[in-house]
Amino acid sequence: MNVQITGTATIDRPRMLDGIVPRPRAWHGPDVADAEFVVKLSPECLAELDQVVAEQRKAPVPTLILVPQHFQLDACRRMMQGVKRQLDDGLGFVILDRLPVDRWKQQELTDVYWLLGSLIEPPVAQEWSGKMIYDVRYDGQDYTMDTREALTPQGLDMHNDSSMGEAPANYLSLLCLQTAREGGKSSLASAYAAHNHVRQHHPELLERLYQPFYRDKRDYQAADANNWLPIFAIEKGGLRIRMNAKIIKRGYEKTGQVLDNAGRAAVDVINDFLTDPAHRHDFWMERGQIQILNNRTIVHGRTPYVDFDEPEKRRHLLRLWLRAGDRRQFRG
Repeated sequence: MNVQITGTATIDRPRMLDGIVPRPRAWHGPDVADAEFVVKLSPECLAELDQVVAEQRKAPVPTLILVPQHFQLDACRRMMQGVKRQLDDGLGFVILDRLPVDRWKQQELTDVYWLLGSLIEPPVAQEWSGKMIYDVRYDGQDYTMDTREALTPQGLDMHNDSSMGEAPANYLSLLCLQTAREGGKSSLASAYAAHNHVRQHHPELLERLYQPFYRDKRDYQAADANNWLPIFAIEKGGLRIRMNAKIIKRGYEKTGQVLDNAGRAAVDVINDFLTDPAHRHDFWMERGQIQILNNRTIVHGRTPYVDFDEPEKRRHLLRLWLRAGDRRQFRG
């Protein structure tokens, strides 16, 4: 049987994930303990990274051409292989604790951070222009509803990075260089737990979540990008979620299209689940910590924050998108 979604062509019924997914992939925030996701940087790994910094001081090269194969990183490689297993088969997120932010300069921290991310998958462009390392920082200027939300002090709704993108990152990484004066608490939630919830409590909406929704077209996308994408999809034998309720609803509003009743109900059910404190894991990022999450299966958000007046003290995170298997351009 075929299904008609308003504004799209007729599509076949989608392939869907069967059954209820157990823990650790499907988890609820209050049940998650620090010991399950905090990974301490070993003395051996830190010694290897100190050597990277020493080599860069002697003969620096641009961050973007640094590759792990050019350095002695055996301990770090073993650690990041374990991190990747946790991202793929465990909770889906890790906090690396931590880089010595007071011992290394920002450029040195950036170099080391790039290499650690590269041990998971290659860093890729985060917008059409090719930007590879993204400063998540509010510069104090005015902003509008079309400003990329990460660059404002407003709260971030629960979402995936590039949920409207043609080639979203497989993994998302954030290095905390500075914290805000007040606020800016991070939140994570499990797509598998959300999928279980819909299957158990709203089974009539599950299939709609596997069918396309229109997304607001952003200025960092290609002009001809396809913005019709499902919220749930089967990918590499597992689940991929593409969720951002604000971007979906705004897309319909700005283009004058009508979101069908089942679609609107499905978006609200998923969004309500992901934002509920009973299902979120909330935590504070600290200077030098690196948050890494599986962007296919983990949804994240942030509370609003109040920043310092001095530019050098303002909240500042460095973001990497990691994705193997295709080109490093924004579109893959």
